[in-house]
Amino acid sequence: MTGRLTRRNFLKASAAGAPLVSLGLAGVARGYPANEKVQLGWIGCGGRSSGLMKHMLESVPDARVVGVCDLIPDRMEKARKFWERDKPNGYLDFRKMFEKEKLDGVMCIVQVCNHAKVTIPVLEAGYHCFGEKPLDKDVESCDALTLAARKAWKEKGKFFQIGTQRRYHPTYLACMDAIHQGLIGKVTFMQGGWHWSSDPSGARTDCDGGRLIEQASHHMDVMAWAMKDTPPVSCVAMGSSQAGRTPEFSETHSSVTFCWPDGTLFSYTHLWALPGRYDQEILTVFGEKGAVDLNGAMYYGRDEKTRKFGEPIGKGWDQGTPEELMDFVANIKSGGKRLPNANIETGRVCSLMCIMGRMAMVNAEKNRYEPRVVHWKDLKSTTDL
Repeated sequence: MTGRLTRRNFLKASAAGAPLVSLGLAGVARGYPANEKVQLGWIGCGGRSSGLMKHMLESVPDARVVGVCDLIPDRMEKARKFWERDKPNGYLDFRKMFEKEKLDGVMCIVQVCNHAKVTIPVLEAGYHCFGEKPLDKDVESCDALTLAARKAWKEKGKFFQIGTQRRYHPTYLACMDAIHQGLIGKVTFMQGGWHWSSDPSGARTDCDGGRLIEQASHHMDVMAWAMKDTPPVSCVAMGSSQAGRTPEFSETHSSVTFCWPDGTLFSYTHLWALPGRYDQEILTVFGEKGAVDLNGAMYYGRDEKTRKFGEPIGKGWDQGTPEELMDFVANIKSGGKRLPNANIETGRVCSLMCIMGRMAMVNAEKNRYEPRVVHWKDLKSTTDL
């Protein structure tokens, strides 16, 4: 794919599933001998970052972390110790890291409310960038990051990859390819759910936007993927806090239904504080000819035929993470000439879907949970293709 981002080449790549490239191949890539490692900077050394570091260390031999950065000195030093193999320098200001290190790419694993604030300077500095989902917690920040990523791709050939790892897992890729090839016919209805026994009600939404925004973007992404990355036109939602807290703190229960232009519906529940036996993920796409259970890795036809796509994923929410990190580094090593499976456009759609859902369940002016219908146009995003 060329460096020019257009609606045509984006939709073409998305509809085709943007097949995962072969990873870790020997030989000489564009400017990288086989034994040369991709030099990475790492911004943010908190909770999610520790899991990604572990996957990167274990699964991506072509990467070398040469600099780590965090605002909290203890976390930065802990990250340096973790990456003892690579002996990275430590920084409290990522701009200092840019000045002193020769970087090929940057991992930005910071709080949701700082996603755009940190990632935009990385892209403007001319680095390939990996950022976690969602793009950010509000429309304005998502739009700003979208514009920066499009510009970096078009003008500098630098790509942005978002951490919606399901787009890299072999089971999801196989299931989605079958859906797009017409196995179930026209998609008519989608059902999703993410149910947990833990209680998030103490988390402030000014930091991460609430559970629907911070976490459910994974599932919004999968269902938008099933719809070939076209956004819904409307949604209605209800939310509540089992702890009795107002929307300044995270909801514990939400139910959202989205509608696409052709009438396809996506019904989603995001529930917390449940008995442990009910912990589960639900991702099912129904069509005229049958259904695909993505987490169960199965097709069930109306004619009673079945098809298995791989091993069931079940509650393995982190599966696909090693593959996405391998692809980030492999893409850099091969010259960064293709959009990642999970890119700024796919990230934009799933992030705005989450924001749309929260808008539909929270009356911000009255600071209370109050259901209403929200249309895509109500987001007033300035970045629709």
